[in-house]
Amino acid sequence: MIRMAIFYFVQVAITLVATYRGGAPERIVGLALLGAALATSLIPFEDKQTFYGINWYALYIDGVLLTILLLIAARADRYWPLWLASLQVVTIGIHGVRVYDPFFLPIVYARLVGEIAYPMLAILLAGTLRHSRRLGEPDWSPFKW
Repeated sequence: MIRMAIFYFVQVAITLVATYRGGAPERIVGLALLGAALATSLIPFEDKQTFYGINWYALYIDGVLLTILLLIAARADRYWPLWLASLQVVTIGIHGVRVYDPFFLPIVYARLVGEIAYPMLAILLAGTLRHSRRLGEPDWSPFKW
């Protein structure tokens, strides 16, 4: 329980930094990561049986987050959203490994899906701090869709 409290403290702190010091991509990604974390915490967990099969709710939330990150990465005038989207693809791949190998250890599946959020938060924080040092850079790419 203390690990979740620490995670949500870090998540909210980085989201606040991204909201107040970042541009539009940082704000959107910060709120999307916070929303995905909150939605994941609302998934009904059935004690130890949750990670013995594929967690379809978590896969759906991760798919929506991947879509948001890919849209931001395609349009933003920054490189760090590409790293976030690639880490989210790894998360989707972990769900795919679980589908492919049902004997994949449940604790490994749970930890890999959950712990990949920490590097994502670190990348968001680094991108926000770099943006705040370079004031005047455009938020979005000048190319049209």
